[in-house]
Amino acid sequence: MSGTKPDILWAPHQVDRFVVCDSELSLYHVESTVNSELKAGSLRLSEDSAATLLSINSDTPYMKCVAWYLNYDPECLLAVGQANGRVVLTSLGQDHNSKFKDLIGKEFVPKHARQCNTLAWNPLDSNWLAAGLDKHRADFSVLIWDICSKYTPDIVPMEKVRLSAGETETTLLVTKPLYELGQNDACLSLCWLPRDQKLLLAGMHRNLAIFDLRNTSQKMFVNTKAVQGVTVDPYFHDRVASFYEGQVAIWDLRKFEKPVLTLTEQPKPLTKVAWCPTRTGLLATLTRDSNIIRLYDMQHTPTPIGDETEPTIIERSVQPCDNYIASFAWHPTSQNRMIVVTPNRTMSDFTVFERISLAWSPITSLMWACGRHLYECAEEENDNSLEKDIATKMRLRALSRYGLDTEQVWRNHILAGNEDPQLKSLWYTLHYILYIVNL
Repeated sequence: MSGTKPDILWAPHQVDRFVVCDSELSLYHVESTVNSELKAGSLRLSEDSAATLLSINSDTPYMKCVAWYLNYDPECLLAVGQANGRVVLTSLGQDHNSKFKDLIGKEFVPKHARQCNTLAWNPLDSNWLAAGLDKHRADFSVLIWDICSKYTPDIVPMEKVRLSAGETETTLLVTKPLYELGQNDACLSLCWLPRDQKLLLAGMHRNLAIFDLRNTSQKMFVNTKAVQGVTVDPYFHDRVASFYEGQVAIWDLRKFEKPVLTLTEQPKPLTKVAWCPTRTGLLATLTRDSNIIRLYDMQHTPTPIGDETEPTIIERSVQPCDNYIASFAWHPTSQNRMIVVTPNRTMSDFTVFERISLAWSPITSLMWACGRHLYECAEEENDNSLEKDIATKMRLRALSRYGLDTEQVWRNHILAGNEDPQLKSLWYTLHYILYIVNL
């Protein structure tokens, strides 16, 4: 989230829900309108879908970033990073599970107040939440919190926190993180590495750093300006994308010295990059004040071991709506589907159609591929179609060894189908000529 522009997140496990975040959190439910009319109060997203507002949460002002809890239960738990560096756990009013109700309203407070730039839940240890903050000369910029922390020395006694409406609410403040990383530095982006729950990739002020929580005194890093928006390819866990200004860098964590690929620089600064979760090697990018989303399809071809070759990139653009796009989010399960939101909260449900590859076989069958689907269009084998298509006729004659009977030459017209009287006359004539010549 940048400024007051809205961001948008699909629910990790509820494929029909998403949340829009700006000054408040708004939860929407998406439903199909193919065989039904638009309900009163619903928002049209596309010709086939509409969204209904389920709930609004206005309890977390000064939001700078939001991350949806990745586990199934509780399903509507969100972490909100604020301008003062605090991380607040909040809900959208859908969960009433007493097991987790104590988490709602819990706050995680750094030693020194400064902006929280990014949040990332650990995909394996679901209680771990990483937060990236601005620089402070006497503090760390990467804090990893355990949301179920019960250590008495690390918890401030219950205190009263005044809300904007005037009432008071009791809130539990946690001030001791599980891990502290990146001293005297700034963290602009974060992501956990799926291959190992103890590895955290962070976009720091001037470098990309991989922290190993088993030994926090050491880190692997590479100096670069491309430290924003770090994100791991869900199908290739060693491939990472990051950006700076209008340029995207693609990294291979096995060869972390330099980017393996730098995408074409855009004239405007980038605001978001995201790998498609349902498609291999498809990266979407968005620039400031644009209604265009650029897609980079990274195709790999086998190469000899030791050869350093860049993958083939197929670049194209899609325009989900006419207005400028503030943010977008890939759907977690629907193939190539995304939802976009404009600065004035207008939303569009959009599917990126795959390029269609065509192949025509020697036997006149047409085949094409689109996404995960393969289609075949074969010619119907009836007399009319065979009569019209000389290619089919030639193939069938070749399969019947037409023209190769040199002993009884007249029989070749039978191998041709015995349907053409002129062809029958030709082969009988040749037969008699050869007969007379051989007398």
